[in-house]
Amino acid sequence: MNRSALVIKMLNYLKANDVVSRDEIASYLETNKRNISEFKKELEVAGYVIESITGKDGGYRLDETSLVPTIALTDKEIESLHDAGAFLQMYNYNQLTCYNDALMKIKNALHEPNQSKNIHYLWSGQTTHTEHKMISLFQEARDKRMHVRFLYRSLQATTFDERYVQPYELIVSEDGNYVLAYDRTEGKRPGYKSFKLSDVRMKRVEIASIRFARDPDFKIDEHVGKQNLIAEAYCVKIKVTGLHAILLEERSIGLLESKEKVDDGLLIEFTMENKAKILEFLRSLGPDCILLEPSELKDELIDSLQQSLSQYML
Repeated sequence: MNRSALVIKMLNYLKANDVVSRDEIASYLETNKRNISEFKKELEVAGYVIESITGKDGGYRLDETSLVPTIALTDKEIESLHDAGAFLQMYNYNQLTCYNDALMKIKNALHEPNQSKNIHYLWSGQTTHTEHKMISLFQEARDKRMHVRFLYRSLQATTFDERYVQPYELIVSEDGNYVLAYDRTEGKRPGYKSFKLSDVRMKRVEIASIRFARDPDFKIDEHVGKQNLIAEAYCVKIKVTGLHAILLEERSIGLLESKEKVDDGLLIEFTMENKAKILEFLRSLGPDCILLEPSELKDELIDSLQQSLSQYML
């Protein structure tokens, strides 16, 4: 019997008994008594707590509190564990290895296969009661492969349109919760699109009775960025002076960021998603910031500043 098998067999023996001597374990494993101390060290490295009991009737005893009990988790609870892992990985959590080790122990105790479900990120803490209902309906439809109908108003629209979609993923962004779905609305261009689960933008969410077949070649990474949905990502270059140059040197702004010191300030290049968010950020820097690229955002920034100024002109 190989070493790994002996270590596992020793663990099972300790679990089935109270205090057992090294001689007794060695006899059971049919191995040399000197090996038992080494097996104990390997189990402890793996996370098990084994007490050494001294005295005439001493020996080794497995601390049962170090074991993960076989507990019944609901499908939603198991999914939430997978979601948390994906979320932590996305944001480079520095204790991700420890989290994955703990999750593996739970999976082993539950005999649950090591694979992820199709929710990729956690829900926003700002979710309203109505939005929670939307989330639940889209989760159910996604899991059952059912179409969903709802009324939706995009950010630029003034009226609601009916949409008919196949929900694929439920995602959280910095500005709220989204569903990534394949749009099959009549009269609309078909394709994968994101819809914000918002009281303001979405109404009358209903699961349709018609099922759909999920595309086996679908890859979430082709549709979702590392921060938000990637519907509109801009490579931005700015020059910042004054106090803001010092402050921005200390903080992260967006993805793929680079900074270069110049005599009178800081040149910064970064990728950021969501045009409105970019313009809001640039306006917050005031006269300390000059937008160098992209040119299409310059006109919009100028226009937004002029509109703001006009509110105070007599």
